[in-house]
Amino acid sequence: MTRFSILIPIYNRLQITRQGLSALSKAIDRYGATGQGKCQFDIVVIDDGSTDGSSGWIAENYPSVHLLQGTGDLWWSGATNLGARYALEQLNSDYILLWNDDIAPDDSYFLEVEKVFSYHDFSRTVIGSKIVLTSTGKTWSIGGYFTKWGKYGMYNDPGGNSKDFFECDWLPGMGTFVPASVMKDKKIYWNEKQFPQYHGDSDFTLRCKENGFEVKTCLNLIIHNASENSRPGGHKNLKALWWSLTSMRSNYNFKKRLTFYNQHGVLPFSYWGLAQAYTSFIGYFFKRHIFKIPKKNTGFFDLSKAK
Repeated sequence: MTRFSILIPIYNRLQITRQGLSALSKAIDRYGATGQGKCQFDIVVIDDGSTDGSSGWIAENYPSVHLLQGTGDLWWSGATNLGARYALEQLNSDYILLWNDDIAPDDSYFLEVEKVFSYHDFSRTVIGSKIVLTSTGKTWSIGGYFTKWGKYGMYNDPGGNSKDFFECDWLPGMGTFVPASVMKDKKIYWNEKQFPQYHGDSDFTLRCKENGFEVKTCLNLIIHNASENSRPGGHKNLKALWWSLTSMRSNYNFKKRLTFYNQHGVLPFSYWGLAQAYTSFIGYFFKRHIFKIPKKNTGFFDLSKAK
């Protein structure tokens, strides 16, 4: 039997966590009722110091969940490391499955997992899922790319006639299967010091690839993501722009992204891509939020289109 540990870092959003655990548990129960029993799925929740009663609610309603406690300063990468070490040392897991509390698997997701992992040896491969936006039904991720010129973004969905597996450079931190050999043999973990939040996922999978592991997305493994739960709200002004460039909670934190480019890019060529990314981001911000110019459907400022 192949054993999977599903790692879910959480922090102070109990309502979302309730919905996410419900959807995940139902899908696992469905697998238990209709699958062949070749896989075992353990849920490991890492609560990084929530004050909204999340841990108590989980312990009461999902007693089979492995509940770990953080100190409030783990962030995503630190919480994932804590969960991964627990899964390997205490549960003897064969694979780690990265998960979010705001995603829901397709009804047949775990049946498909059993099918995929029963017929392939992925001990040297990191496997991602196809992520679809709940709000629009459009594909958000099938994996990303990072080139020597510093082009950093996500591939477009190749469509229905594509092969089952899609090769990529990096994968996001949800719906991603990591074989135990990555941590046990190569001692590769998530870089919680340099990338505690954003870029922790892409940095990890790029290092896996640099160490000889394949990185692929299985297009038959589909999960649904409520991406609006991860977007910061508030008024869009110059203060918000400064927040975007400096906050640990922002994908455009300049210091973290510069570190990422320094580690994975071919210098100085990759700085060209870095300059393009920030020119597009800041230009888009001023155009939409400062000058209030309506968005045109050109895709020019959509970094996911760049390649």
